[in-house]
Formats: sequence, C-alpha cells, structure tokens
Amino acid sequence: MLTTKNLGYWYDRPENSLFTDINLEFEQGQSYAIVGQSGSGKTTFLSLIAGLEKPRVGEIDYNGHSINDIGLTKYRQQNVSIVFQSYNLLTYMSPLNNLLTAMAVTKSSHQGNQKYAKDMLRKLGLTDEQMTKNVQRLSGGQKQRVAIARTMCCDAKLVVADEPTGNLDEENTPRSNPTLPRNRPRTKSLCDHCYS
Repeated sequence: MLTTKNLGYWYDRPENSLFTDINLEFEQGQSYAIVGQSGSGKTTFLSLIAGLEKPRVGEIDYNGHSINDIGLTKYRQQNVSIVFQSYNLLTYMSPLNNLLTAMAVTKSSHQGNQKYAKDMLRKLGLTDEQMTKNVQRLSGGQKQRVAIARTMCCDAKLVVADEPTGNLDEENTPRSNPTLPRNRPRTKSLCDHCYS
C-alpha cells in the first residue's frame, strides 16, 4: 500500500542527513511504530509519509503511484488523516465543529452526521458540554482526544499519528489506543511513540 524508496532528508547539507536510504513497505490493516531518540527524524519521517513535506531524495509510493504524481494535496485529502503532536485544531471552533469540518473537507461517508461525531467524542471521554465549547477552553489532553476523534471521523486509509497519546493521562490513554487502529480495520496506522 505505501512504500518508501531510498528516502532521505536533511535540512542544510546532505552530509548532515537525518536519515538516508530508507526502504520500507507498509501494508493495509497493520499498525506500525516509528521509534528512536529525540531529534532522530521521527516527526520528519511522518511528515514525509503524510505528504506534508517532500523528501530531499527518494520516493514515496501509494498503491503503486508516486505521491508527487498523485499531488500532495489530493493525496492527503483523499487518503491520509493526521493526529498532530500540537493538535492543529481550528481554534475558533468547538470540538464538534472541528470534526464536522474535517468530515466535510475530506468528503467522509459520515459527512454532516452530528450523531456520529458526537458518539466518537463521547467514546474518547468528552462530555456533551465539552464538545460544544471553544477548543481553546479545553485541557491539552482533551484537545488531543479531539484530534484523535477528528482523525477517526474521516475515511482515510492511512492514519499518521505523532505521539497521539503523549498528552493523555493514564485513564484516557487506554480509551484512545483502541480507537486509532482497531476502529478502522482497513486502515493502517503509523505512529511515533504510538502507545505507552
């Protein structure tokens, strides 16, 4: 489903590469963890896989086609859902509206279905009151759960999660863990420090 070919990335000079010659295959329906020391390029690698950045060398193929040929915007919009380390929620909206907007932009099969969005937020421990208040009034852990719910409300075949449970307490981490990969059997999940 997703393949990297001789992937490499650096910021200033090739001799200071974060990584080089990465050749990996990721199969549909599987979950993968990207692990390594801080600063080793895990988040950068996930950004490349998600189509947020282009590699300096090498290629990323999705279902046999280069994601550059597909078009990075089209690739992300039709195939990828991302849980960002910094949430990337629409800060002027409520959690519910964040989910509904993501479902509309990605043309999810659940588009416009408030009940589905509310049920997903409830599964992740948000109350009805919390899901209608501005996201800026939520705690970091609550924002992370909204980001996870937003990802799962879209029909993406690839979930890329950058430390998805890093801001969650012990009570809410197990609640979120099964939601990411197991809620969507056709989805594959790439996670940096996926589960604690």
